[in-house]
Amino acid sequence: MLRAVIIDDERSGINALQLLIERNSEQVKIVANATNATQGISIIEDYRPEIVFLDISMPGMNGFDLLKQLKYTDFSLVFTTAHEEYAIQAIKSNAFDYLLKPLDAQEIKNCIARIIEENKKIKNQRKDAFSNTLCLSVKDGVIYILHTDIIRLEASGSYTVFYLENKVKHIGSKGLKEYEAQLDPRIFYRCHNSHLINITKVVRFVSTDGFFAKMTDDSLVEIARKNKEQFLERLKNKTG
Repeated sequence: MLRAVIIDDERSGINALQLLIERNSEQVKIVANATNATQGISIIEDYRPEIVFLDISMPGMNGFDLLKQLKYTDFSLVFTTAHEEYAIQAIKSNAFDYLLKPLDAQEIKNCIARIIEENKKIKNQRKDAFSNTLCLSVKDGVIYILHTDIIRLEASGSYTVFYLENKVKHIGSKGLKEYEAQLDPRIFYRCHNSHLINITKVVRFVSTDGFFAKMTDDSLVEIARKNKEQFLERLKNKTG
């Protein structure tokens, strides 16, 4: 399941697009929407979706301005607009597609199908690119960690704490996001802004006073409320 967000200053436009997606694809779920660019930036950073459907002409800050403000950009960008004249600028913004309003159901269906296919290719490329070890720079040198030994990672300011099998712990000198990029996303899941877990090391889901993953080392890792459904799906598939 690919998660998507819609950003459009017209509520009717959001509703129409969501309806088209729900009717034409079972593999995309709209997890959030926004009616202005400021809210749009917030939901992209919070939800880290695989697809962003973005209007261009919005008051205050347009779609192109929004893109310049983002830190998280690992998504397929689909512009949805009534204006043909922005096509060249959209291409320069690395847009996956450029759909003109009123939106056509078949175009939406074709667009999503191509995004799904592209995501499969990227996953296969990442699978080939990941080695079995991670090179970790620590205070007194460099160590090499087997991915299978990693239970979880936790952000600690600009550093990252690695929790490994046999209660071994190391502190890496980089931020969590940098280590996340080096680990297989089919195995390692960002369940919270501060936590990256090895999904194969989860022993159960705990829903007492919040949502948590109990790990093989008996630690409880918080799961962001917005990630609950995706986490349970990943847990069900284990290597999602």
